[in-house]
Amino acid sequence: MRTPRSSFAASLLAALLLITSCQKDETTATPVATTATVSALSCGTAMFSAAAVSGAAYSGTATVPYTGGNGGTYAAGGAIASTGVAGLTATLQTGTLASGAGNLAFVVSGTPAATGTATFALSFGGQACSFALPVGATASATDCSSATGLARVVCLAEAFKATLTAAQVATVQLAYSKADAVKWSNLPQALTQTKRVGINFGALSSTQLAAAKALLTAVLAQGVTNEGYDEMEGNLAADDYLAANGGGSTYGAGNYYLAFLGTPSTTGLWELQFGGHHYTFANTYSGGKITGVTPSFRAVEPMAAVTVNGRTYQPVEQERQAFAALLGGLSTAEQATAKLSGTFTDILLGPGVDGQFPTTKQGLKAGTLSTDKQALVLSAIKLYVNDLDSQTAATVLATYTADLADTYVAYSGTGTMSQQNDYVRLDGPHLWLEYSAQGGIVIKGTPHPHSVWRDRTGDYGGN
Repeated sequence: MRTPRSSFAASLLAALLLITSCQKDETTATPVATTATVSALSCGTAMFSAAAVSGAAYSGTATVPYTGGNGGTYAAGGAIASTGVAGLTATLQTGTLASGAGNLAFVVSGTPAATGTATFALSFGGQACSFALPVGATASATDCSSATGLARVVCLAEAFKATLTAAQVATVQLAYSKADAVKWSNLPQALTQTKRVGINFGALSSTQLAAAKALLTAVLAQGVTNEGYDEMEGNLAADDYLAANGGGSTYGAGNYYLAFLGTPSTTGLWELQFGGHHYTFANTYSGGKITGVTPSFRAVEPMAAVTVNGRTYQPVEQERQAFAALLGGLSTAEQATAKLSGTFTDILLGPGVDGQFPTTKQGLKAGTLSTDKQALVLSAIKLYVNDLDSQTAATVLATYTADLADTYVAYSGTGTMSQQNDYVRLDGPHLWLEYSAQGGIVIKGTPHPHSVWRDRTGDYGGN
């Protein structure tokens, strides 16, 4: 039989044990640091900086888009060995996720042991998928990894040509002529009378397509959602959407064409031309430097976001928002000065309307605006210029920034740039930039944008 004192001691001991247990529970309940997570990986749209060939040492980078990033940081990963075609590894580089959409970067290296497809199994942030690098059979292909600037563009152009048959090279490689340079359109190839030149993506094998896209990655900005190379991919995705939703085979990424007008070189005159329905890109080179980056056409249907392979694109939405912010930022009096009297159902200087710039500028002169409002004008311009590789963009933007005070803003319609017949124009000493909202063609009942960037002295490299 316990005494009162021993009973009290037992109760005290039990209480101490309970307190200790609670303290331990509180310690183990301390929140753990948030890990990096994503809602989806888009391995199907992974991009590689260079083409791979069997038996040749490969060194490049791969970017894999994701959506639903939580902003968490992550460390470099271990080497992922390729399957299918062995001999390569892909290593995740350390980084911080965007809060939303972004890209994971991998260093890819090794020597592919055969032709075919090198596949890398990726598991990251709670998601898994596999991204693939086509491996070609041309063991003598040039390694462009150490080249920079125009030399890199030329190297990748030749690497692409090395994947083609003799007949395909004859299709893509043409003598330079202004007559071929002007053969671009905002219509699908089957619907335009002036047919594009070059080779269409639908005629390329997976290895050839990878080499073509590696070239385009060298001349367009990387790693920016819905801008630069990603904007181009968004246009291709939107055209595939049209093909699957009423447009048929007239539409689709396979109907986009690539051509070299003149032989790619670091000395001569030549143009890299790429385009299809709603997208035209043209860089002209001469004497070892870039001499023109226009005409450049940007449009999309539908205007609403399109999701392909787990990745959502809305390639011209940021441009629409920038123009709407510019016009919305003007005072009532400034809007009245900028407002045009007529109705504009499309852009003025589209395909086939070369050199027909108005002699009289209309609208509101940017030099009369406050510094913050001039910054809105420049922000809209940057969304076009910064689609280019950073070196080229910096040179072009310096000219347009110097011209900013003498650049005019004019518009028609609601100013939101989202209603049919909404229209805006920026007209400077060099710059000509138009944006127009059209009625739906394949997707009825909703407007979609047309946009063109031209240069009064630099179209077709000044030729």
